[in-house]
Amino acid sequence: MCLFYFTYKADNAKDNEKWANQWTSSSLWKNLKAVKSGNAHEVDDVVWTTAGGIKAANYLLDDIETYFLTSK
Repeated sequence: MCLFYFTYKADNAKDNEKWANQWTSSSLWKNLKAVKSGNAHEVDDVVWTTAGGIKAANYLLDDIETYFLTSK
């Protein structure tokens, strides 16, 4: 099982990063099966949420392939 997550970095990047760090430090996060097994992966928010087109789709598929091939 893999979990993909991103932190929106465009607006209020420092605040968003702070919230992401707070969330990923929580006991709820740490108890997720994917996190426990080392299969939680931060991905690029631009590629996964705001980009479009074939190039972005290929980057997204590259991420998925990379993480599934290296997941435990």
